[in-house]
Amino acid sequence: MSALRLFAALGLFAAGPVRADIVHFDNGDRLSGEVSESADSVTVVVAGVGAVSVPRVRVARIEYDEAATKSEAESDPWDISIDLGLVAAFGNTETEDANFNLHVMRTGARFDHVAAVAAHWAQAQRTTTDDQLDVNYDLRLKFRESWYAVLSFEYFRDPIKDVPQRFTAGVGAGHTFWESPRGALSSDLGISQVFEELGAFADGAATVDADSNPAVRWGVTFNRWLVPERWELFHSNQLLQILAEDRGGVWDSDTGVRFHLTSRWQAGVRLDLQHETAPASGRRRTDARYAVTLGAKL
Repeated sequence: MSALRLFAALGLFAAGPVRADIVHFDNGDRLSGEVSESADSVTVVVAGVGAVSVPRVRVARIEYDEAATKSEAESDPWDISIDLGLVAAFGNTETEDANFNLHVMRTGARFDHVAAVAAHWAQAQRTTTDDQLDVNYDLRLKFRESWYAVLSFEYFRDPIKDVPQRFTAGVGAGHTFWESPRGALSSDLGISQVFEELGAFADGAATVDADSNPAVRWGVTFNRWLVPERWELFHSNQLLQILAEDRGGVWDSDTGVRFHLTSRWQAGVRLDLQHETAPASGRRRTDARYAVTLGAKL
């Protein structure tokens, strides 16, 4: 490892690197530069020297340059991805159809904007089209490094589950427990007001009852690179506990693995679950959709 000491020394006198990640080796040596990883090795690009690759087994830990990571995110604030999937659904519909997912995130020094649109098309009982639509938007105000306040809005409709429309607006606070180039974990908790129309569809029209109730909302977002820049594990869920005797909780989750074919194109598999503790009469509590997807980052 003596060569690493030489590389590190040369790096100190060269032009400063864009990133200053620090690799700690099992013998106590350190090397600073821009780090990239693979399943078997770690590569450090040292300014004025070049790339140094070492076996992963010799690496004790990696200390990422969080300031550079944050600066890079702010210099390219838009993150937009689209997925189209073939779906096998179980629950209130047992079909093989399609879905569409759009995710947009814009990061800033003080505010983050996070939006998502999910649409599912399925045929049930040969006559009814399950045009489920779920639109989410969060506005996050960051404060005290890893804490944020959040305003959340959601629009949901699902004719098969006798929900002509549900609109939710809420406020809360969240915390980012972990964030690095390898992934992130954050969670938020807040209060919401739920405006619903519940009822059955008949002859193209809906016979509905309108209702409005307070609710408690809890959400979790997680992603982790299993293999850097290639295999990504992701999970998000939301629990909306409606505070009314005849309602209950609504649980939504989205879990899957993405394979990044290139910097733009990606493929994956995902499982979407929705569970209601008090569904409409004659409807099942749980819907599950398994999808194979192909997507792009714009």
